[in-house]
Amino acid sequence: MKKIMVILAAMLLPLSLAESVEYRISQQTNTARGSNQVFTNIATVESETDFENFTGRTNNVTGTLSFDREAKTGSGSLIINGKSIVTGVDLRDEDMRTKAWLDFDNTPEIRFDTIRVLNYQQDVYRVRGNLTLKGVTKEVVARVTFKYSPASKVPTSLKTLGILGDVVAMSSKFAIKLSDFGIKHPAIDAGRVSDRMDITVKVIASDKFVGDK
Repeated sequence: MKKIMVILAAMLLPLSLAESVEYRISQQTNTARGSNQVFTNIATVESETDFENFTGRTNNVTGTLSFDREAKTGSGSLIINGKSIVTGVDLRDEDMRTKAWLDFDNTPEIRFDTIRVLNYQQDVYRVRGNLTLKGVTKEVVARVTFKYSPASKVPTSLKTLGILGDVVAMSSKFAIKLSDFGIKHPAIDAGRVSDRMDITVKVIASDKFVGDK
């Protein structure tokens, strides 16, 4: 019996030592190639209808991720600056910021806070969380990929951005209904803008940056 207990203790020891590590999303850009900035983060919002399609983009994504590689779980908060989203059409961008649409002038944040993280295939996770848009919070489910790299394997292109520690690359995609967030508009009724919006987020986060103590 004593031998069995020792074996069980040895098996459980790695679990007891495992812990979540906090990774901050990189806010750096690489200007080494002249005037072309290389961003590590991107968020997109997409609308598709029979009459009109558009994609909005921004590199203004902030937040933190906590990731436990042993337990394959974690948590986090992501914030997209909606006011910085551009679609390539100035008038459309201005409309998105008004109260009639997404009201980014008054509530610029699109915020996602995790509730539960479930690993179901290697680096792929099912993440349930609260999404806040235009001051309304709704629960959504996202498909998320986490890829971990130790500091020794981080490429030079990221080190030039001041990333010194271990790295987690996260990509996520989920869909929402604008009507769930109180957004109704004649353009949606007319089929020019979809009630469904697909949101994709890709970020690089690290546990150590230049200047950290």
